[in-house]
Amino acid sequence: MMNYSIKELNAFSVIGQEIEVTKHQKKNIQISTQFWRKFNSNLKKSHLSQSGNWVKYAFMERRNGKLYYFCSIPKKTITPEGFLYKEIPSYKYLVAQHIGAMDKIYETYRKIYQEIIPSTPYTPIKDVILHFEKYDHRFHWKRDNSVIEIWIPIQD
Repeated sequence: MMNYSIKELNAFSVIGQEIEVTKHQKKNIQISTQFWRKFNSNLKKSHLSQSGNWVKYAFMERRNGKLYYFCSIPKKTITPEGFLYKEIPSYKYLVAQHIGAMDKIYETYRKIYQEIIPSTPYTPIKDVILHFEKYDHRFHWKRDNSVIEIWIPIQD
């Protein structure tokens, strides 16, 4: 069984960019990988590159029956042109870790949604944000010890 924890997170703001994704996991991994490259390059152009204790987020959102992948960083003072500002409400989350290469992340999602959540008293809240991934210094694209935190909004 995977380890997980339950955490409360206050509302926070992010700025980022989004792209529409499909219902196909393999295609989405390609789309999101390419989009991260573009997003990271746009961060550089807008002088928003992070150093030291960096953190980035990827939100999966559902709006009007479509899925969007939203790459973001914590909000700074301004929202540069071409970036969206989002306020993430306060939620209780189920937090699990994906450890390993990026292309295995859907296996982790499958475990979370099919094994972990059903064994808890919680239900995912799916109003807008389905979940988000939190990336920090522990993340490395191809390494086996790479860590991505997966945060899923839940209710009792």
